[in-house]
Amino acid sequence: MLDKFKVIKRKVKYIRLEIKDFGVRVVVPEGFNGDVEKVIERHRRWLEKKLALLNEIKSLSERLEIYNHKNLEEIVSEYINEISQILKVKPKGIYFRNMKVRWGSCTFDGRLIFNKKLKFLPKELIRYVAVHEMCHLLIKNHRKEFWLLVKKLCPEFKNYQKLLASYRIKIYSDYSLN
Repeated sequence: MLDKFKVIKRKVKYIRLEIKDFGVRVVVPEGFNGDVEKVIERHRRWLEKKLALLNEIKSLSERLEIYNHKNLEEIVSEYINEISQILKVKPKGIYFRNMKVRWGSCTFDGRLIFNKKLKFLPKELIRYVAVHEMCHLLIKNHRKEFWLLVKKLCPEFKNYQKLLASYRIKIYSDYSLN
């Protein structure tokens, strides 16, 4: 898989390696004249590890069940209320929209936005996304303290992250759900 990669020239300062569904993408500065294959070789172990994880996630996605919760807003609101009592913080608003990449987001001023496609996930993953976004009301970035807080509320969060990635592949590759 590392023998096939796509090189993209952009207005960037530094070389960036990305793992995409098709494989490896190398983003290089527009004036880059170096040897991309050397860059690939230097990061071979990291790339192989990430590609193995992608293959595991793809394989897992084939076995997942798609749900269709008609009451997504109610489910999310219940989880937000539960988590609000624990964290002693409330969002300024809760909104739902179709999002291309994220399952949820937290604005700087404390509004939570959830992807409408959460309705296709099992409830425990919906709860995890709610926990994740509620924790951002207290800690804006993903530093160590953020993940420790998430872990207190959702000890299985690492497994859930893998499942979310698998559901993303399943949902976004199934055109009937888009």
